[in-house]
Amino acid sequence: MTSSRGRYTRLGALFATAAVMSTAALTPTAAADESTDRPVHYVVAVDQSASLGAGDVEREREAVGTIAVSEPSSRSTLEVLGFASADEPGQTAVDKVCPPRSLDALGREKTPDCAQRLRRREQHEGAGTDFIEVIRQAVTDLSTAPDTDPRVLFLMTDGVLDVRGSLKYRNLDERSAREAARKDLADVLADAAAAKVQIWPLGFGEADEKALGRMAGAGYQAGCDAHLPDARPRPHMADSPEKIGGALQDAFATSRCLYRDEGGSRRPPGELAVRISPLATEGTIVVEKGDPAVTAAYYDPRGRRIEPGARDDDSTYTFTGQGRATESLRITRPLPGSWRVELAAPEGHRDRTATVSVLWHGAVRSTISLSEYAPAPGSEVEMRVPILTREETRPAPRDLRGITVTGTLTGKGIGTPVPIRLTGDGRGRFTGKVTVPQQASGALMFTSRVSAVGLRPDVRSQPAAVFTPGKSLEAALALGGASLHPGQAHDAKLTVSNKDTRPHTLTLAFAGTEATGLTLTPRHITVQPGAGAREFTVTLGVGDRLGFPVRAEPTSLGGKIVVTDESGAVLVDQLLDPVAVSVEKSRLPWIVAGVAVFVLAAGGVLVLLFLRRRAAVRPRGTLVLEDPWGRELAVHPVLDGRGRWYRFDIVEEGDSPRVRRADQGEWAMRRTPAGDAELRRGTAEPVTVRPGEGLSAGDDLVLKVVDAVAATPPPDTWSPYASEAGHPDL
Repeated sequence: MTSSRGRYTRLGALFATAAVMSTAALTPTAAADESTDRPVHYVVAVDQSASLGAGDVEREREAVGTIAVSEPSSRSTLEVLGFASADEPGQTAVDKVCPPRSLDALGREKTPDCAQRLRRREQHEGAGTDFIEVIRQAVTDLSTAPDTDPRVLFLMTDGVLDVRGSLKYRNLDERSAREAARKDLADVLADAAAAKVQIWPLGFGEADEKALGRMAGAGYQAGCDAHLPDARPRPHMADSPEKIGGALQDAFATSRCLYRDEGGSRRPPGELAVRISPLATEGTIVVEKGDPAVTAAYYDPRGRRIEPGARDDDSTYTFTGQGRATESLRITRPLPGSWRVELAAPEGHRDRTATVSVLWHGAVRSTISLSEYAPAPGSEVEMRVPILTREETRPAPRDLRGITVTGTLTGKGIGTPVPIRLTGDGRGRFTGKVTVPQQASGALMFTSRVSAVGLRPDVRSQPAAVFTPGKSLEAALALGGASLHPGQAHDAKLTVSNKDTRPHTLTLAFAGTEATGLTLTPRHITVQPGAGAREFTVTLGVGDRLGFPVRAEPTSLGGKIVVTDESGAVLVDQLLDPVAVSVEKSRLPWIVAGVAVFVLAAGGVLVLLFLRRRAAVRPRGTLVLEDPWGRELAVHPVLDGRGRWYRFDIVEEGDSPRVRRADQGEWAMRRTPAGDAELRRGTAEPVTVRPGEGLSAGDDLVLKVVDAVAATPPPDTWSPYASEAGHPDL
């Protein structure tokens, strides 16, 4: 990060104040995605009343199996309860079908077997529908789980509360029994809310959706994301027995803040397909076969078959439930696109329809651009928030479904945060306008939040400051649109008006971009005093290596160009998305093909040996420790080959933390073929970061991996803390 050591101006001081107020929000750190690794404790309550149809129980059993193979955390637990009613002495309304057990590899395999004990009760066994007792039992059992972990009850039923034959209401007349049952239900629902138990009903058959909705609303309401209304408990309905499994998957996905996308369905043998979004960082393909004799083979979008035990530098693959009616393939960092599932079945096992779906959790990256960084009170500011996928591409319209972007304005003199309504253009850019309150008097903070079920929230903050009219230094940057290939450049126009009595030096830098091969020329421009506006040409260069895949289809650049004065205060910015990059198509493909054949025939072995030798000595990068303000604290080069983990410790000695290599170190790092880095602490899952992206390494420490050697220079990045340098209070 760059920093300016010029003296503070009034605007610079206000800007720094805003930066200090929002240290946590502005620090570009990436933490481990805890949303899917965090354990959840489940109880699945399954209706066993006599009203169930012939195939309903089998569908219920299979639905229980989908949770076992879909849950991402091995530390989660699952219990299965069957329920009906207790109509005679010695009967119980609730059957403990499967005791609570962890969903580790063994638990995932055993739970579907255990669920086979679910059955339809006969009339003489107590065959009503007693929600009260099963909710009471579920709350009791879930209360033993840590209250810091989510507690979830899935309630599957084909009817309404029916305790007409129940022993506990037998001595009451019909009206009194009905009122007593309603009161008991309200009491156990209140107990569920107090015990932090979410209730997610799943209805089918004659189930009353409104009644189930009231039950969901009476339980604990804080779902997996308090900012998302869609993450609150609500009923899910199946209009046929065949859709029970899908409805439970919908409820499970929503309760877990996972996105669920359905693929095709057909009877085997044949092929199914399901699409994994480019937003996904982790996904689980679930195949409901209905028959354990049916087998499934999985193919990624490139046509490669994924075998059990497969692993590569980009992804890991975990198979669960093979040889059972429902199975899954869990993928970390999945290749986006259409995944194929090839079904095979012997004769006599081809009558059940198989379905495929995918559950995924993902992330986007956004930035904030403002039309004015020093607005006057009462003036209007436009806020722009473009979002990109993890591969630096704009999301497709189908990937934007369900995504909401909200904004707020806070600052000195502003009491209640001012909401900013942002609307999307259908291509990944969200825009809204806000009027700066008249009482605003100093530092301002614009904050955006990108959220959706299935996405890790992306929160960004951008400081600004109130300024009075008649500014002495103003700038405008016109980038214009362009379609470039790596190695090409594009000219932009910077117009500056300096009405001050002294010269000013402006700095141009990139912000919010992961592209490592972008350059700006010149980086610094000195503007002499004078009343007239001056125009400068700024050249944007696109290097041969950008740090993300460049494809034949044009890809808009992410991030922005920021123009600052000596204090680090922003004068103007310009989003980079009008500029797109793509691979240049060859004009003589037949020559390329001929050369390729020659190289493969004459020098393939030599090239392979050369690449291996080069990979063995290629630097893995440099580990950098920074404080939350982006100030560099320690640098540790890593010069080993790329094929294995590099182990190290972070040693904190007073005010001088450092990185120390250790064969049994707590931390580990390795690079991927795509140029990213994987960081792992202890036994936790690895976290993938791009070069220059930070990861929290403890209190007030940020760990980064930067490229020690690059074919093109790294981008000149702007720091929101540039105006802090040399301040006596910091």
